[in-house]
Amino acid sequence: MHVDYAREYAKAQVTSVDRTRLLLLIFDGGLAFLQRAREALVAGDLAGFGQNLNRAQAIIAELLGTLDYEAGGTIARDLARLYDFMLAHLTEANARQSVRHVDEVIGVFSTIAGAYKEIIERPARAAG
Repeated sequence: MHVDYAREYAKAQVTSVDRTRLLLLIFDGGLAFLQRAREALVAGDLAGFGQNLNRAQAIIAELLGTLDYEAGGTIARDLARLYDFMLAHLTEANARQSVRHVDEVIGVFSTIAGAYKEIIERPARAAG
């Protein structure tokens, strides 16, 4: 019986680590799509711009949709406002074909992704 509890605990540990790493990959993907959208817009590739912009918007919308307001409190509400800001700015970027709007979103998204990465890596550095 004791072994079963230990096994379940170990499985939960792996699952939570995997979710954490998955979120890092999602942030990396979002940033890559934003940068590709910017590059496509600068190059005049409106189809590439639209495709990458849509993918970035989908990632941001998913991040917004998975916020846990009960557990996250003020931080979750602040993130929701930032995600809403980014989605609105990307809509403007699409309507105006505006590199400036994409750049502003890249700045905000990069800051959030960097902060999350720092939070994730801090315990690993402290343990190592």
